[in-house]
Amino acid sequence: MNTTRGRDTARRGRRRTIIGLLLIGGLVLAAIAWPTLSAQVRAANWPKEQPRGPQHITARMEAVRDAVVKEFGPRGLEGAPGCYREEGGIAGGGEHPLGRACDFMLMPAGEKATGKPDALGEAIVAWVREHADEYGIWYVIYEQHIWSSRLPQQGWKLMEDRGSITQNHFDHVHISVY
Repeated sequence: MNTTRGRDTARRGRRRTIIGLLLIGGLVLAAIAWPTLSAQVRAANWPKEQPRGPQHITARMEAVRDAVVKEFGPRGLEGAPGCYREEGGIAGGGEHPLGRACDFMLMPAGEKATGKPDALGEAIVAWVREHADEYGIWYVIYEQHIWSSRLPQQGWKLMEDRGSITQNHFDHVHISVY
């Protein structure tokens, strides 16, 4: 009788160990998969839009552009934001030809933003990150770094050198929407 009771106790102990290991494994998998899953959910919340009107940008991009200009325009943006253009400037075209991107110039093209213009760029970037979910902002590029709302936990990632102040986004902030 004691032998049977001992075997039952041992089986229960093994079952508990197996269940515990399975639960821990599930939690580890969930922790690994969560950033990817949450990124997919975030992107799915913003269906693709078609460009419209004479400016050939999406309604979402227009809302972001207008909000940034309203918030920061009086403090030194260099002219109107550059949004749609046929040639995106990168392989595959990028978001500009799709009407889903705008560049907010801080300096004349080719001049690196320093001092007040750089502080303005940093303020725009902070605002964009803070309002990413509200406006459907996909990513922002400034000073050769990119931040994506799809992978916010990765923070700012250094980009490859594209060859110039403008191509490396040292004179402007680039914002793209879903």
